[in-house]
Amino acid sequence: MTRHYYGGGVWCRPSTFLVWTALLSVFFITPVISQTFDVIIIEKPRYIAAYNAFQQSLASSQLVKIQPFVPMKILKTRDVLGDGLTGCMKVEIEGETFFLLNDNSGKLVGWNKLGTVKIYKRKDFLQDTMTILVSRKIIFQSSANGSRSYLTTGDRCIRYFEDDGSVYIKRIGKDPAFGWMRIPAAEEGSFWKKVQTSEVRSEFSQALRERIYGRIKQVNQSLAQIYSVLNRESGKRLTAPQWYVDPKAESLSFILIPDSAVNVYPKSVEILKNTLQTYLLGTGYNVLITGNKIDIKSR
Repeated sequence: MTRHYYGGGVWCRPSTFLVWTALLSVFFITPVISQTFDVIIIEKPRYIAAYNAFQQSLASSQLVKIQPFVPMKILKTRDVLGDGLTGCMKVEIEGETFFLLNDNSGKLVGWNKLGTVKIYKRKDFLQDTMTILVSRKIIFQSSANGSRSYLTTGDRCIRYFEDDGSVYIKRIGKDPAFGWMRIPAAEEGSFWKKVQTSEVRSEFSQALRERIYGRIKQVNQSLAQIYSVLNRESGKRLTAPQWYVDPKAESLSFILIPDSAVNVYPKSVEILKNTLQTYLLGTGYNVLITGNKIDIKSR
C-alpha cells in the first residue's frame, strides 16, 4: 500500500470575531462537490487538538467521531482559522467538518503521540455498504493490530476507498473495526454484494436515534453559544435559531424555529441534512428538507 506521511498550529481561544467568522463560513460556504480526496488516517487521534465546524472546542458527542483509524477526507491540507493566524488542516468525518490544529513547526498538535499517520492521495470515496454472502472467503485485516480473520455470511461493511488492490472498510455490527480487505469485482454476486437501499427497511436502532438527537442537540448548543456571544458584544437580544422535534409528524422530524432562519441560513440546513444522511448509510431512509423542516423518511 502507498504510504504518505504528513506533519500537521498554535492553540488559541476563538475571539468574538473568530466565532462570527466561523458562523458565516459554516452557513455560507458551499459544500465540497468532488468525490476525490486525499484521506488521512491516525492511529491515536485522542492526542490531536481539534475544533468543530464552528471553530469551537469539541463537545463529547463530537469527540467520539474522531476514532482511531477513522478515514478523514482532507478538504484543505493547509488552512487557517478565522483569526488568520492559527494553522490547521480542514477535514471531514462522516459528513461533519473538523479543524485539526498545527503546532509551531507546522505539524499536527500532538504529532509525537499520534502513532502511525498515513495519507492516501487522490482517492475516490465510495462510502457504500456491502454484505458478505459466503463465510471464510474474504479476509479482513485489522488496522489496529494487523490481525487477519475471515468475514462471515451476513457481515456488513462500509467501503471507503481503494488502495493498491485493497479496500479500506469499517466492519459494522456488534464488533465494529476499521481495516482492509480484497474483494475482486468478479466475486461480486458470489462472495459479496452491495446493499441495495430497497433491501434495507430496518427500524431505527436506539443507538442511531441517540446519534441523531445528539447531533441536533450539538447544533442547538453551538447556535445558543454563538448568539450569546453576539448579544453580549452587540447589546442586542437576538434569538438563537433552534431545532425542535415535531411531535405531530409520523416520521422522525425536526422543525427550525424561527422558521425565517431557514432562509437566512440555507447552507447550514443543507450541511445538517447531509450529516444526518451519513448516519443513515446502509439503511432504507432518506433525509428530506421541506421549508423549515427536516424529515427522516423511508425510501
